[in-house]
Amino acid sequence: MKKLIFCLTLVFSALPVLAQNPDITYPDDPQLAEEAKRKFAMSLDDMALERYREAANSLAWLLKNAPDLYEGLYINSYKAYEAIAEKETDQTKKMVYLDSMFTVYKLKDERFPLSDTEINNVAFRYYKFHKDNAEKYDEALKAFARAFEKPDEVINNNLVAYMDILKRSFIKNKNVSENEALDIHAKITEVIEDRIAKGKDVAKFEQYKSIIDQALTTIIDVNCDFIEQKLYPQLKENPSNVKLAKRIFQLSLTAKCSDSDFFTEAVEVVHKAEPTSGLAGIIGRRKLSSKEYPEAIKYLEEAISLEQDKAKKAETTLSLAKAYALSGEKVKARNEAIKAAELDQSVVEEAYNLIASMYMNSFDECKQNVSQVADRAIFFAAYDAYKKAGNTKGMESARAQFPTKTEIFELNLEEGASIKVGCWINVTSTIRTRPTE
Repeated sequence: MKKLIFCLTLVFSALPVLAQNPDITYPDDPQLAEEAKRKFAMSLDDMALERYREAANSLAWLLKNAPDLYEGLYINSYKAYEAIAEKETDQTKKMVYLDSMFTVYKLKDERFPLSDTEINNVAFRYYKFHKDNAEKYDEALKAFARAFEKPDEVINNNLVAYMDILKRSFIKNKNVSENEALDIHAKITEVIEDRIAKGKDVAKFEQYKSIIDQALTTIIDVNCDFIEQKLYPQLKENPSNVKLAKRIFQLSLTAKCSDSDFFTEAVEVVHKAEPTSGLAGIIGRRKLSSKEYPEAIKYLEEAISLEQDKAKKAETTLSLAKAYALSGEKVKARNEAIKAAELDQSVVEEAYNLIASMYMNSFDECKQNVSQVADRAIFFAAYDAYKKAGNTKGMESARAQFPTKTEIFELNLEEGASIKVGCWINVTSTIRTRPTE
C-alpha cells in the first residue's frame, strides 16, 4: 500500500511540470488535447505501477492521436510492449506484442531518431526474441548491420549475437554468401580485437573471439587451401588492402596456417598500416625461422621498442638474442639475452642456456693452442652460465671439458683462483678441474 501511495504521489506531483514542459506537444484540437492529457497521465500512472497492459492502451491511443507528444511516449511504449510480451505464454499473442514493440521503435526513429543504445537494443531484441524464428532473420541482420555502423558503440551482447544469428540464417535460409559471412566476421573481429587491445576483460573477449571463429567454420570450410586459393590472390592483386590482409591474418590463425607465406605477407601489410609490437614480433620471428637474420633483427628491435608489457618484452628480447646468435653477432646476442633475463624471471633459464651454448660452441674459434687451461677456460664460463640457468646436465657437460689437475699443476695455477676468459667472451671465471683424469 505504501508503494502504491508513493508511486501515485510521484506521478501526480510531476504532472504540472510535464504539462508545462515545452518539449511536450499536444494536438491543436482542444478536445484531443484534453484527452491526450488524460491518457498521458494515465500512462504515467500505469507505467509507474508496472501495469503495462493498461499503460499500453493509453500509449496506443497517444501514438495514434498525439504522435508528436514527446520522445518518452515511444520509450514507454516499446518498454510496455516488451514487458507484456515477456509475460505472455500464448505464442501467437506474444508475437503480436513483439511486433508492436518493433513497430514503436520504427515510429520513434521517424520522429525522434534512435540513439546508439536504442539501435543496439533493437538488434539484440531480434536475437533475444527471434533467434529461433527463421522468418525474422533478414530483419535481424539488417538491425545488426545498422548497429555495427558505429563499432565503438556496439554493446558486448551483440558481438556473439550477430555472428550467431548469421549462422542460424545460413543454416535455415541458406541465404548467406561466403563474402557476406567473411565481411561480417571481420567487422565483429575488429571490434573484439580493439577491446582486447584496450586491456579490459581480455579473457572474456578472447572467448568471444573463439566463439565467432567457430561459428564462421559452420558457414565456410575455413582451411589453408580456402585462404590461399580464394583470398590470397586478391591480396596479391591489391597489396595495400589492409581490410583483406586483416581477414587473412585472422582466418590463418583460426585455420592454423601461421607458417604459410600468405600469413606473413598479410601480417606485413597490416603492420605497415598499423604498426604494433605484436605484429612486428610475428614478422621478426618468421624472418628468423627463414634465416633472414638482418630483417629479423630489424623487426624484433621494432617490436621491443613498441612493447610496454615487461614479460612480452622479455620474450621478444630473447628472440632478438637468438637472431644475433644465429647471425654470428655473439656479443650482441649475449647482451640481449642478459637484458631478457633481467626483464622477466620466466626467461632466465632459456637466456642463460643460450649464452652457455654460445660459449660451448666457441672453443674452436677461440683456442690459441698455447695453454690447455687458457683454452679450456671457455668451459668455466659456460659452466657459470649453465649454473645461472639451473641446468645441471649442462653444467656436467661443461665440467667434462675442464682441464685436468695435472694441467693446472704444470702451469703453477691453483684450483679456485680467478681467471680471465679471453676471446669475445671476455669474462672472469674460476679455475676448476674435470671430475676425473
